[in-house]
Amino acid sequence: MSRLYPSPQPRRKSRLPCPFLLIGGMTLNVWRCLGMAVLTALPLSAAEVPDLRALAKQARPAVYLLAIQDEDGEVKGSGTGFLVSPDGLLVTNHHVVAGAKQILAKAENGGLFPVIRVVATDPANDLALLQLEAKDLPCLTLAPPNSAEAGTRIAVIGSPLGLEGTLTEGIISARRKLPGQKREVLQISAAISQGSSGSPVLDPQGRVVGVASFLLAEGQSLHFATPAEKLQALLQRVNSSTRPPKPALATTASPKSYTVRAGDTLTRISRELNARGVTATPEQLRTLNQLPTNAVIRPGQILKIP
Repeated sequence: MSRLYPSPQPRRKSRLPCPFLLIGGMTLNVWRCLGMAVLTALPLSAAEVPDLRALAKQARPAVYLLAIQDEDGEVKGSGTGFLVSPDGLLVTNHHVVAGAKQILAKAENGGLFPVIRVVATDPANDLALLQLEAKDLPCLTLAPPNSAEAGTRIAVIGSPLGLEGTLTEGIISARRKLPGQKREVLQISAAISQGSSGSPVLDPQGRVVGVASFLLAEGQSLHFATPAEKLQALLQRVNSSTRPPKPALATTASPKSYTVRAGDTLTRISRELNARGVTATPEQLRTLNQLPTNAVIRPGQILKIP
């Protein structure tokens, strides 16, 4: 007798997608189909994902390009700094300003501010506090202590190679001490370059979690920052001593000055000064304060006058 075998039934297709990832030569089924468990990514909360456009708009006015000058006013280097108080207290790296004779800070809108003195330094953590002659300026706040940990999303705003207001993003890769060093640093993946030194490292809320400091050229994305806790300690040291005066830089401003108010232009300032009996044309003010032709002056900026 011949045996009867059931006719083959067509295989039913799963309604679930079954993509595969190739990892190290092995195939990994991401979706476990046919009634098996399905692996999905956990959603990120809004607080963990920075709105980069909003963050840049918020933070850029407080970030400055620093021009490092010699005795003759020639620019010998550049870096980045950012304000942590509205009266002109600016943070940068110690190695940026070490040995500088004059320092000029340029704001996002082109306003120029002379650095009148070095307030405090912490060479071990590559930090320096500088004082601008200004008031009522936008500034950044520090994040809570130890809030920066591996995986925290961050953004850096600085002036790599003099390109002001450059925004890069990444994560904190690790919090570590480098081999042979006692200094604690944040390892970050956000790109930095020469000129980025002193840039603020910001969390998704725009708070400072670190200060960009250096990179290791031997590898990729090996960038490092000083944790904000070290900056907080330096600020507390300064506040407890009521900001003791440090050696003044050669850019100390003339006693004669004018504080820019809302709506001021060089022409308007010139007219007001002339009414006071001080002869100063707009071009004289521009030359005296080293303002570019298209520079925009901002409220709180202090201008030298004849």
